[in-house]
Amino acid sequence: MVAGLFSYANTFDAPFVFDDYNIIVKNNPHLQIKELSIASLKGALARSYGKDRPLATITLAVNYYFCQKETFGYHLVNVGVHLLTGVVLFFFLLVTFKTPALTSDTAFDKIQADSAAAWISFLAVLIWLVHPLQTNAVTYIVQRMTSLAALFYVFSLLAYAHARMSVRAGRTALAAALFAGSLVSGLCAVLSKENAATLPVFILLYEWFFLQNLRPIRIKYLIAGGLLGAVFFFGAAYIFLGAHPIERILAEYHQWNFTLPERVMTEFRVIALYISLIFFPFPGRLMMDYDYPISRFVADPQTMIISLAMLILLLGAAVYGAKKRRLLSFCILWFLGNLAIESSIIGIEIIYEHRLYLPSMMICLGVVYSVWHRVQQKKLAVLALFLIALILGFWTYQRNQAWSSDIVFWKDCAVKSPQYARPMQNLAYSLYQKGENAQAVLWYRKSLDYDRRPITSSVTWYNIGLANSKMGYHREAAAAYQQALALNYRAPKVFYQLASESFKTGELEAAANNYRQALEQDSTYLPAKKELEKLKRFWGDCRVREVCLKKLCDDYPENPDLRFRLGNYYEQKGDIRQAAVLYQEALWLLPESDREIYLMALGRLAGCRLMEGDVDQALSLNSQGARLAPQQDEFPYELAGIYFFRGDTDSGYAWLEKSIDNGFKSLQRLETDSRFDGVRHQERFEELKIRVRDFSRQ
Repeated sequence: MVAGLFSYANTFDAPFVFDDYNIIVKNNPHLQIKELSIASLKGALARSYGKDRPLATITLAVNYYFCQKETFGYHLVNVGVHLLTGVVLFFFLLVTFKTPALTSDTAFDKIQADSAAAWISFLAVLIWLVHPLQTNAVTYIVQRMTSLAALFYVFSLLAYAHARMSVRAGRTALAAALFAGSLVSGLCAVLSKENAATLPVFILLYEWFFLQNLRPIRIKYLIAGGLLGAVFFFGAAYIFLGAHPIERILAEYHQWNFTLPERVMTEFRVIALYISLIFFPFPGRLMMDYDYPISRFVADPQTMIISLAMLILLLGAAVYGAKKRRLLSFCILWFLGNLAIESSIIGIEIIYEHRLYLPSMMICLGVVYSVWHRVQQKKLAVLALFLIALILGFWTYQRNQAWSSDIVFWKDCAVKSPQYARPMQNLAYSLYQKGENAQAVLWYRKSLDYDRRPITSSVTWYNIGLANSKMGYHREAAAAYQQALALNYRAPKVFYQLASESFKTGELEAAANNYRQALEQDSTYLPAKKELEKLKRFWGDCRVREVCLKKLCDDYPENPDLRFRLGNYYEQKGDIRQAAVLYQEALWLLPESDREIYLMALGRLAGCRLMEGDVDQALSLNSQGARLAPQQDEFPYELAGIYFFRGDTDSGYAWLEKSIDNGFKSLQRLETDSRFDGVRHQERFEELKIRVRDFSRQ
């Protein structure tokens, strides 16, 4: 317990991450109880996961009552459950070594002394307790569901084993109490998480392996045990899957990018990976959110066949060696059997490390037991196993540092899954929450390279809009909201945000239209209704477009978009001098950057200077634009025009080729621009026209 506590000492202030938000922080107000009462606890079970895992959900609700959104109390309970599970597991292993199958004179697995059984049990639990794989079930707050289920699962087996030993000793009253405790604990396990439904199978297997010594089972007992197990299993299936389990299972696959056969084939490889993680849990290999490749057909990839063959060999070894290698056989069956629900046909995520919390228990026992038997010098065996535990504990502490903040946590996932959109999007959201909006936009945009689902990518565009808006990048924000709408994310809030950004860029008609669109989606959407009324009053006060834009510039003097919009208005009216003044003011409000509004203002100011006859200034401004945005085609095109106009054909051709290389494709503009009249009939110019024509046809 001390070793376990030290391994998790750096987790008590770890923040909520991933589903912690959905279950505890924001998406389930029912769980956020204000009083300890039967009614409030019933309310906490209102959502579907609460109904499926009521006991674990109630503990989270009680945690919220005492701790609200301070994570220390949640982690204290999680670590406490983990340590208590280790204690129960220790006593379960001790009683197992006292069963008839492991104490008879003919037992291959016989442990000669009680002290040896204690050492093996102690070291097995120590290694399991400090193993880095358990971090996803302990440090990840909502996976208390996994650790609670394991606690009650093992306690149920412990109570059952003691009950059977009490029956043999003739203590029937104690046995009855222990059987009742086993039943109650088993029910608590299932009410904590569904994967505990395998418990009846392992109680029967434990009985047969260690108490019946693998004797042929009488038909009546076989039927009775089978019926009892079937009632428990199908009862749990009915509770969790309803009256039509097959339809329910198949329906789950509609939300995933894999089918049922693809999932089953992929899980063969996943289990092989699980085994490798148990034996080499280096923190660099561990993560929360895997981007695991799906097996689309048999032998895709070839490691699928290898993994399947390995699992068949493992199962065969467990069955074949059951008589002589009783304990090791049970350890293998425990591992495979306790992965059967989450690594088979159920339509859930492909891989999570917390699914190894219960299965890994007996693998740790099997490893320690094998070392104990192989190494003649027991002190050397103990020393080696303590050294392994020390390394694992250090790795656990190191792995837990990934939970130091949600940004660190999601960056760890994003770096380890470099082509997986979800951790990038979650990292971007965490950065946005911390006010690091530029980095948030960067990660959101990177995620779009790998997210092909319109539903999630539309939300990503919406979030890009929010982050840009926080930075005052109103034009970029509006463009992002328009992308979200183009992907059919037509929620009222999207139209509302687009309207707000349109107003901030001086597009008053567009703002009004988008507020109306928001109300068409939801006529009760009050923010849009209020802002539309304010806009109408504002429009009524100023009436004339020029006056409205001037008023907005006065009201928001730090907003360059409004000055740019007013400059456009004057340029369209032919007032080039006033337009140039406003474009220059917009540039003064902006740092030199490749932001769209900066480049647009720079280009328009260069155009105004050219119309005023200040060719040198126009040349300087366009050169600045070409330096800031080397991939754009407009600035090189304008530079080509200026140089040709001045008679510098070499420079003109160089910039024109640069513009075409960057994607210039307006053949009509090239043919009608008077600045190119002096070279229009030259062979080199004709060749460039052909390139533009070919490019525009592609």
